[in-house]
Amino acid sequence: MTIPSFNLTRLASRLQEPLGARWAEQVASAGFVGGPEVARFETEFAEYLGAAGCVGVANGTDALVVALRALGLAPGDEVIVPAFTFVATGSAVALAGGVPVFADVEPETLNLDVGSVAERITDRTVGVIGVHLFGRPFDVEAMAALCRRHDLWLVEDAAQAHGATIGRQKVGTFGALGSFSFYPTKNLGAFGDAGAVVGGDPELLDRVRRIANHGRTEHYLHGELGTNSRLDAIQATVLNLRLPELDAANLRRREIAGRYVEALEGIEAVDLLRDPPGTEPVHHQFTLLTDRRDALREHLAAEGVGSVVFYPIPLHRQPALAAYAPEGVALPVSERAAERVLSLPMFPELEDPEVEAVCGAVRGFFGAG
Repeated sequence: MTIPSFNLTRLASRLQEPLGARWAEQVASAGFVGGPEVARFETEFAEYLGAAGCVGVANGTDALVVALRALGLAPGDEVIVPAFTFVATGSAVALAGGVPVFADVEPETLNLDVGSVAERITDRTVGVIGVHLFGRPFDVEAMAALCRRHDLWLVEDAAQAHGATIGRQKVGTFGALGSFSFYPTKNLGAFGDAGAVVGGDPELLDRVRRIANHGRTEHYLHGELGTNSRLDAIQATVLNLRLPELDAANLRRREIAGRYVEALEGIEAVDLLRDPPGTEPVHHQFTLLTDRRDALREHLAAEGVGSVVFYPIPLHRQPALAAYAPEGVALPVSERAAERVLSLPMFPELEDPEVEAVCGAVRGFFGAG
């Protein structure tokens, strides 16, 4: 049995017929940019999240960059970001003209540590980007309180957390703005690149939309420098088909994660991440930590089980961001995590026998039967 870490072909096969019909309609109408599919997705995704509005953009990185620009990020402004996350969170700050400042993460969740953020606030700090890493919500209440005390804005990077909740509120709706990626492997994925910015302030969202459309205020009139970052109708069609299935897909992810926890909890050499109280994660990834990571990965590959390391290099060690990392900076939790994390297969179409086989392969490596 071969079990990939992610398999998109099962989903694509199931959606092929209804998606083909919708795409044929689009080709016939030549409605490729904007139009009813994009408008529908923006409306329905905002309603799903409980947000005031949504602006579709070209990808998740653009969602962050445009959000930062809409918030008025200026050259030299500092934005605190987690050191343990995908590179886009930090690079977006630099691309928007700001200075990313790297903070450490919590060992129990690998989400941004409020105490580490507090230590890095200066008179140049204007905001914080918190990441709901692997679909597990970060401590928004504590982070928002810290931001209020220092008059900072909070942006939620919810690229891995479509549908995750804190209490009854969906993540992405707590901060000044929330950014989403719809890369194909995400919980809500397109069949190409796509992204969105959501928020509660209509004027701020209007600025997001202007910046994402060349700063245009009316036809051929541009009030500020913008960029070209629009959600295309082809991808919006995929998202419109998949959005009604998101909750069921997330439920299946929780079932798989629960089985992994049941099988692996108690293995002394394995540390499992914890769900913060009062939250409902959506398990974009199921990530364990072990000092024997590389050997375990080799063993799983030999057993036909895929696995992925998210992420082997923390942001303050990335060459592209080296200019923003003070010499000698140490972020021990992030650095240690990068050496120990391993993500097991996780996608809704994963079948029960495959889940059991993954559990058996991991347990067998550690001599747990």
